[in-house]
This record gives sequence, C-alpha cells and structure tokens, in this order.
Amino acid sequence: MIKRLFTPLLQEYLKTFPVVAVVGSRQVGKSTLVRQPEVGEGRRYVTLDDFGALSVAQSDPKSFLSLDEPLTIDEVQMAPVLLREIKRLVDEDRRSGRFLLTGSADLDHCADISSVLAGRVGILRLPPITMAEEHQAGGWQGWLAAANVGDLDKAFARHKASPFGMERILSGGYPDSLLAHSGRARRLWMDSFRTTYLERDLRRISDIGNLAEFARLMQLGAAATGGILNQANMARDAGMSPATAGRHLSILESSFLLTRLPPYFANIGKRMVKAPKLFWNDTGLAAHLCGISSLDALRADPRMLGRLFETLVMMEVQSLLPLATETAQLFHVRTHDGLEVDGLVVLGQRHLLFEIKASQTVTATDAAPIERWIALNPGHGPGIVLHAGKDYLPLSKNVRAIPVTALFCR
Repeated sequence: MIKRLFTPLLQEYLKTFPVVAVVGSRQVGKSTLVRQPEVGEGRRYVTLDDFGALSVAQSDPKSFLSLDEPLTIDEVQMAPVLLREIKRLVDEDRRSGRFLLTGSADLDHCADISSVLAGRVGILRLPPITMAEEHQAGGWQGWLAAANVGDLDKAFARHKASPFGMERILSGGYPDSLLAHSGRARRLWMDSFRTTYLERDLRRISDIGNLAEFARLMQLGAAATGGILNQANMARDAGMSPATAGRHLSILESSFLLTRLPPYFANIGKRMVKAPKLFWNDTGLAAHLCGISSLDALRADPRMLGRLFETLVMMEVQSLLPLATETAQLFHVRTHDGLEVDGLVVLGQRHLLFEIKASQTVTATDAAPIERWIALNPGHGPGIVLHAGKDYLPLSKNVRAIPVTALFCR
C-alpha cells in the first residue's frame, strides 16, 4: 500500500476541528486513508455502503449518532440528514475530532457541508495518488522553500535524475489504475469507473437526462486539458447550449474530475486574459477518454502528449501545495500580447514561477517567458522549467531547468 502524504495533515485537522470531512472523487482512496491505524485507532468506523447502517442513519439519525465516542462515517453523502444532527451535537460539545466524514464530492453533499457545518468543519480534499507519494519523495519541498536560484542550485544541482517515464501519464493516480498488473486491466478499470460515474453517481447528484450528451462533454473536456477554457466553442462542438455546457462542467468540477485554474491578475500595465485554464484531474482517465491507451498512441500525438504532461505536473503541484501551507495559491499567467507562463505559485509574499516542457532537452529560450514576467514584476521568482529529461541546468539569471523526476520522484 502506498503511504499517503496527507496523513499528517488529516491528523492535524482532527486535532483542530470537531468535524473533519475528507472529500474527493470516487475510488481515490478516502476509505483507505481514514481507516489506517494512524488515523482510525480509537475511532468507531461505520460505512453507509452497509444497508443496515444506512437505514438507521436515514430513519433515526439521533440513535445513529447517540454513542459518545469518536466516529468515522464513510460515504456520508448517502445520508445527508446526518449533517444537521452532527451540527446540533457539535454545538453542544465542540471537542476536536468528534466526527470524521468521507464522501464523494457531489453537489448536494458539498453544499450541505459548507452551509450546515460552516465554522465547524475542516475539509481535506484528497487527490489521486501523486508521484511524490508513489516515490515517497520530498524534492518538491526544496523548490517551494527556495528564495532564489542559489537555493535551487544547492538543492538540485548535484542530484542525478532519471528521465521521466511517460507510462505514468497513462496510469494516472487512481490506486486501482496505478497498481494495475497490465494495460488491459487498467483499461477495464477505467471503463468501469466511467460507466459507474455516468450511470450511478451522476444520476444521484444531478437530473441529467441525456447521458450521451454529458459523456460527449466529458470527452471534450479531457481533450481540452491544459488549454484555455472556451465554453462557447466546447458547447458548439458538443452540440449543446453554452448554459448546458456550463452546468455540465460545474458538475464535473464538483465531482473533482476537472479543475479550472484561475488566471493571475496584476497591475503591470498589461491586459491580462481572464479565462481559466482547464485541467482534467487525472491524466490516466483523461487519456482513456481520449482513446489513448498505449505509449505508441501517446507518442503519435505530440500535441496531446504535451497537454497531458502539463496536466500531470500542474495537478501534482496543486495537490502538494496544501501540504506546504494552507494559504498557497496556484495561477496561470497569460496576457493579450502573448506573454504566457504555465504556473505561478503564491506563497505569502513570495511568487514562484514555472514552465512545463514534455521534452527531454531545454534551452534558454524556454526561460524567456519567466524572465519577461520577472522584468515586469521584480519581486517575483525564482523560476524553473520542469522537463521530462534528466539534467539540471542554469538557463538564465533567474531560471533553472529541473527534471520532473528530481522534484517529484526523490
């Protein structure tokens, strides 16, 4: 079993909040996380996948919650009526760690948690397994702690990295896919996930009537990963109205299947693009939806390979940021005159910049967008170019090239 780096953060939440909710897409490992000994010891565990427990929870929430002991409730979205009774109990006794909840992130469940338990709940979003978790790596901490390129040189210059294995794009981070014993087993699991989401989960969280229409938008969203979101064009390609496309995208986002990465705004005398970038949260599922099931097929489409590689790295950064600091923010940069920087991380007063390249070789040209941005914002930096090769290189005054494997796999 792969040890999740989110365990210490969950333990901290349980010491801080009376209610903690672990949310994320289905099959991401929420139940496994809350049942591991470091978290589950001394807690009563109940899953609402058990029909008997579900029946009691729905018909008599007071009896279900009557025992005065730390309680973990798995799949709490199956009985949202429990949330108001939990609120009543917590208002009477705000001991930390009383209730630990897990649930697939659907619209009704998220709305109930944010409104009913406001001020009482700490919400931990659990992503698919990251590369850093797969390799029990801490290199990313050296990057986020760097105040200048000198710090980067000390942390990474002497490290011998390996080229990135593109198989990780196809496997993604869902445990059953990542650990599948063959490509066929992985594809079968992906098909099952897609079918279950469309035919069971989606019907529970929304009144979608046309599943084929929704499935088309899923595929278009996966194919658009890593690009600026143009909702009108996506709606046209899917054969639906922009309003319907927007509602479907919101459902996918609430289900933690995709992310809209916001743009960074700054008063630098330039017109900034206000549209978000769209990223599918798991590259394995995105590739599957696009019909890419082998390395040969992935390499045959360099444009899609680049998009999926950018998605993998961007979602890795987004997933790890909460482990660095709860106030970290991630943006993309794009101006109307053509200046683009893939990622900008805000850590308090520090602004770290990064570009993502799927190639194994990089040049000083790849550092140019970051240098242009730093010239406009002198307090920003350092910058890095994350690439699929094995060499750490100084590219310019403020930018270093760092292998993805050095950052996330050591």
